[in-house]
Amino acid sequence: MKLLHLRNIVQIYNQGQTKVKVFDDLNLLVKKSEIIGIIGPSGSGKSTLLNLIGLLENPHSGTVNISGIECSKMKNEDKVNFRKQNISFIFQNNQLLEDFTVEENVALPMIIAGHSFRKSILKAGEILEILGIINRKKFKPGLLSGGEQQRVAIARALIKDPLILLADEPTGSLDSTNTSLVFDLMINLANKKNTITIMATHNINLIGKLTKSYKIDGGKLFDCKR
Repeated sequence: MKLLHLRNIVQIYNQGQTKVKVFDDLNLLVKKSEIIGIIGPSGSGKSTLLNLIGLLENPHSGTVNISGIECSKMKNEDKVNFRKQNISFIFQNNQLLEDFTVEENVALPMIIAGHSFRKSILKAGEILEILGIINRKKFKPGLLSGGEQQRVAIARALIKDPLILLADEPTGSLDSTNTSLVFDLMINLANKKNTITIMATHNINLIGKLTKSYKIDGGKLFDCKR
């Protein structure tokens, strides 16, 4: 089932008097439950691609279609509502709220989406149990290790069962042991929820665990396994 389709994407930024073309006729097709890696050095456009898929930016031209819906032409309010229900993000800097407990951080997306506090906290506990940190649910983020904090970020991102999970260098700040552990937990939980995962990374050691991996070169995507 085709869930995400980027077609003929062109993205141009103005830098002073110069126009910089980041993407030039870029195309991407992703099916349900696929795990996609976007490989490339800093400045190659990985984060820009995630922003386009996450409806945080509009393409200069081309279309972004998610689950049969043409999203790139939506009004801003409609994009916000669509993103709130269907797209989640994980960042290298996990952006946890320091004044909230672990379970409150995880429950927050459901609460924002209109679910009751009780229902949201209960589901947060279920996901924290799966990720092996239920014993940390009453802790504040500052008391957790880096690997534990990133597991909380994964739980928060997946609590609302999104169609798409966008991960920007999600293990970039972790050591090799925690990188492997956190990555495997993220992918296993996403698979259980039939969520497609698109991950920008420098870490070529993770490529073998992905459904597909692409390199950005010259404003286009190229399959790394070809």
